Formats: sequence, structure tokens, C-alpha cells
Amino acid sequence: PGPLLPPLCAPGCGVPPAWAARLGATGFLISKCCFPLFKAKPGKAKRVRTIFSSEQLARLEQEFARQQYLVGQERCLLASSLRLSEEQVKVWFQNRRIKWRKQSLEQQQAKLAKMGLATPQR
Repeated sequence: PGPLLPPLCAPGCGVPPAWAARLGATGFLISKCCFPLFKAKPGKAKRVRTIFSSEQLARLEQEFARQQYLVGQERCLLASSLRLSEEQVKVWFQNRRIKWRKQSLEQQQAKLAKMGLATPQR
């Protein structure tokens, strides 16, 4: 590769930090100071993905097996016992219901395929 070209920064940015990355064949560097220029949408920051512990997941799965919808006081109690926010529990249940529906649909299609009645997937 050829020599690195000057950084592609906003005026007055200064020298890029040592970790500045090279962009493909262009040879331009983009330093951390330039990232705000490439932000997708102003306003709301992207939510950080929650990493659940194995104990939290086991308890959430246990509650989901009991009932697929958790609202009000039940959600509040479960969230506090797992040291999660109600929003985290709510979103986990929403995502788990989607996974459950997808699995159910796949099982139904497998049964139909065994009987020779398979329908094309959407």
C-alpha cells in the first residue's frame, strides 16, 4: 500500500489519533473527531444491547413457559427480582414471543411436509 493521505476531517480537527483507521483503497483516514459527521440520525442515541446472565435467562424462560404475556405488577416484580428494568423485561418477552411464533410456524410446516401437504414458504 502507498503512503497514507491526510485525514478527512472537519476544519480545525488537528492531527488524527494513532488508532485512526484507513478506509479501503481511498487511503483517507477518518479520526474519532469526524464520526459525528457520519451519524445516521440526530437525536435519540442507540440503545445498548442488554447482556442477560444465565440465571436471568433461565428465570425469564421459566416465566415465559408459564405465560407468554407478562404485564403490570408481575412484570414489575420479575424485573426487580432479576435486577432489570421493566423495559428490558418487556422487550425480552416481545422478542421471545416472536421467536416462539416462528418456531411454531416451522413445526407446523414440518408436519405438513411429512404428510405431503407442504406449502411454499413466504
